[in-house]
Amino acid sequence: MRRFWLVGLIPFLYTCAAAPTEEAAGRLTASAKLIQDSSGYLYDPADRSCDGFPRLNVDTMPGTCLGLVLPQAKAVDPVSKKAFVMPRTLVAIPGTKEFLLVDMGGWKANNGVLFWLKPKADGQYEVRSLKTGLNTPHGLSAGPFGYFYLGESDKISRFHFANGKVADWQLVVAGLPRFKGHMHPLTQFTFDPRTNDMFINSGAPSDHCYVKEGSAYAYCPDSEGVEIPGGRVQQAMGAILRVPAAKVQNPPADGIGFYEIKAQGLRNSMAMVVHSSGHLLQGENARDFSELEEPYEEINVVDLNVDDQYHYGWPYCFNASATSPEWKHAENRGAPARRVFRNFLNCNEPAPPNHGGGYRPPYALMPPHVAPLNMAYLKKPLGALSGGQLLVSWHGYQPAGQRLVAYEVDAEGRPNLKAIAPKETYNANQKGGCPSQKPFRPQGGVAQVAPYTEVISGWDEVKGQRPTGAPVGFTEAADGSIWIAEDRKNRTVVRLAKFNGPPLAKSCGERGKGSQPDPRVELLVWRNIMLAKPDVRAAYQEVKKKLVTPYCAGCHGNMRADDIAADDYAELDFFIKNGWVQARSLDGSKLYQAIAQTGELPPMPPGGSKQFFGTAEGEEILRVVSSWIKIMPNDFDTRFKRSTLKDARKFRVQAANASPVCG
Repeated sequence: MRRFWLVGLIPFLYTCAAAPTEEAAGRLTASAKLIQDSSGYLYDPADRSCDGFPRLNVDTMPGTCLGLVLPQAKAVDPVSKKAFVMPRTLVAIPGTKEFLLVDMGGWKANNGVLFWLKPKADGQYEVRSLKTGLNTPHGLSAGPFGYFYLGESDKISRFHFANGKVADWQLVVAGLPRFKGHMHPLTQFTFDPRTNDMFINSGAPSDHCYVKEGSAYAYCPDSEGVEIPGGRVQQAMGAILRVPAAKVQNPPADGIGFYEIKAQGLRNSMAMVVHSSGHLLQGENARDFSELEEPYEEINVVDLNVDDQYHYGWPYCFNASATSPEWKHAENRGAPARRVFRNFLNCNEPAPPNHGGGYRPPYALMPPHVAPLNMAYLKKPLGALSGGQLLVSWHGYQPAGQRLVAYEVDAEGRPNLKAIAPKETYNANQKGGCPSQKPFRPQGGVAQVAPYTEVISGWDEVKGQRPTGAPVGFTEAADGSIWIAEDRKNRTVVRLAKFNGPPLAKSCGERGKGSQPDPRVELLVWRNIMLAKPDVRAAYQEVKKKLVTPYCAGCHGNMRADDIAADDYAELDFFIKNGWVQARSLDGSKLYQAIAQTGELPPMPPGGSKQFFGTAEGEEILRVVSSWIKIMPNDFDTRFKRSTLKDARKFRVQAANASPVCG
């Protein structure tokens, strides 16, 4: 009876969650010429209602709209045939309506491209490839001394650009600490507008520090650094590095190989900006937990006016004052990390002023898993924003991500703070419904929060209308509009602009919070399918045996979810709810992409772990994973099943004769 009840829920799930396409399309335009871009956006190519570009069905703050500048289908150089693969960062070319954009080319080495975005006679944009063969590039900036600067995995170069040509390509910084399997190898950088000093992200090579059996050190070498013989370079990872302006201005032919650590204990500083007051603001991409509610991301403030070098917590602390479980919980007493490491920092004792080396907690916290990838101060008014606010792109695919937000700041460029309210909340997307309000309650507690405005909010997937937003880098054009590069499957350039027309109808529908079916129903349906299909169940067990147990235990919360039960299918629940597998689609399955090292996702297992790629064992693992994915039933969409027990309504796990009522 249970089996038939669960399968019978499938049409109910669709009825409850699906949005009527005609009605949704009517929100955009009355034209009948709507087309679906390969990115997933539905738009009218003839529409110019969003300040000259087709308006997208994405919720933005009053007085603004989001326009589609470059659909994925048109993000191709007609001459070289180079297309967007993973567009990351773009920068406005001063005095023009043109832009430079850097595309990582995926995670394959030497596959990145520098593109030129330029307007055509009709005002729409096209791309031209300028330089290919770049090694996983990310950072791109118009910097001091009249150059554009571009960061590849292990170096930073600069160049001039004029009349559609790149000239005077020159190596600036060389030998950034990287190695095969490095988890955060992308180079981001920013400049101090007062001094022209360069500050570089040196990402941590691991999520929460590699464990090396038999070692006797009492700290994490990933964070604290290792002196190179001769003292020329300190291999600092999980840090922000400083290069003095004098060296940037006149680099040697083989590049600058000396830099100092300005801040350490920072896992991945992809979002950085320096205010004219001398404060460097950093958006921290915190360590991974499987829980949707932890850990929170961070805003850290590094005072460049003092010489003190502080430690900002990674990997010992997370949130404001919580100790990482490898160093805290008694049940981990026998774990390798606990045997090797002792507490290096006391996460409950912030260092006083002028005590460099001590712990400096975050200035403020952002919601969990939002993945801040870019920040900049707004120069001109836009919609309800008056200018001067701190803009941050939230790239995360989890429910709190997929947003562009703005913080009001004080005279020194730091977000304004207020005492945390008893019922402080943040928005989290719900599949098929309006966002829910999650309690803002980080582990370890917090006394103050930094209020923010959601500039772009409704950017979660709506079937037939839009994909899940994937904002990475953005730049402010001369007219005050914000140009945004999207990666993942979107591969577009979109533009936030002033808009005087009517707002969009609520893209999340009128059903509102709490009216959607419990996401655990879909997990239970998958469990039921596994019971009903012995071949699928057997293939799943092979994946657990040959991949999950030997290689994934200890990471990603052991790849187990407890939404239903901590049983033999907890790994399946994790795969489904986090979108790691997509039935019968290897290209759409993050699990396969990572272990096959196709270039779409960072390769797994990470460096420092036992590797199987390219071995006979690796070929067998790829075979069992692909065999399982290829026979998974694809009769309903299994992606993005993300929720927690706290969100769920009371749910009957027992067999029943009737389905719950929708809403």
